[in-house]
Amino acid sequence: DTSGGAFVTNQMMGLQVGQLAFQRPLRLRDVVTNLTTTSDTIEYVRMTSQTNNATPVAESTATADPGSMNAANGVKPESALAWAKVTTPVRTIAHWIPLTKRALSDAAQVRSIIDAFLRYGLEEELEDQMVSGDGTGENLEGLSNVSGVQAQAWDSNLLTTTRKARTKVRLVGRSTPNAYLFNPADLEAIDLLQDNEARFYFGGPSGLGTAGTLWGLPVIETEAVPAGTGYVGDFRKAVLWDREQASITISDSHANFFIRNMVAILAEMRAAFGVIQPNAFVEIDLTAA
Repeated sequence: DTSGGAFVTNQMMGLQVGQLAFQRPLRLRDVVTNLTTTSDTIEYVRMTSQTNNATPVAESTATADPGSMNAANGVKPESALAWAKVTTPVRTIAHWIPLTKRALSDAAQVRSIIDAFLRYGLEEELEDQMVSGDGTGENLEGLSNVSGVQAQAWDSNLLTTTRKARTKVRLVGRSTPNAYLFNPADLEAIDLLQDNEARFYFGGPSGLGTAGTLWGLPVIETEAVPAGTGYVGDFRKAVLWDREQASITISDSHANFFIRNMVAILAEMRAAFGVIQPNAFVEIDLTAA
């Protein structure tokens, strides 16, 4: 330090990690149907029930109207489909951050960090809304509040309960499930399940756990689902309509920001969400009775 070391300075690397702290993985968009819209309101058809009465029918043996209107007299059975027209508005999700012009000019990385954070924040809230939005005010109608979604009560253990829920999607919803949604705490409980000889079902610490699949379906780990509840379903029958993808704007016109050399960095997006066939989804009670 008293010779050449005095000329050695620290190298400032800035923020090196690819993802900011406190950001969770967002994967729900990957399994739902993604579409676009040019309107501020979406009107779609939601299937509420179907009745299939198809059956073999005998040839009619008389020209007169039969006394008994059934298949034995050549009368074809009637089936039915029921739909409901659903209207859902496009909602705006937004937030902003104040910043001084000096910081924006002197610390170039700050703008990139803020932009990434603001865009992430929009997507995190969107995922929360797709699961638990209550449909009131400016909230989307999330999966947990859609009428007609099936329910699976706790049954014996986690594996039995989740498997029976998968069956309901097939038998009642007449659909092919494509994913489970679990809170990280519940996924941990599944990974830690052991048999009577204390052997982990999913490979234990050296295995892959359920991070890949459960009962043959991909598992999405998300904090948007509250602990104690899970979902399984055909998420292709849930639709996310993009009206305006995430955008970032900057202005000094907010309040008295102009005379204070400050700017507001605003991020916003517009989207709508709808469930086309509610009984293609099952809400699972993962809490032992």
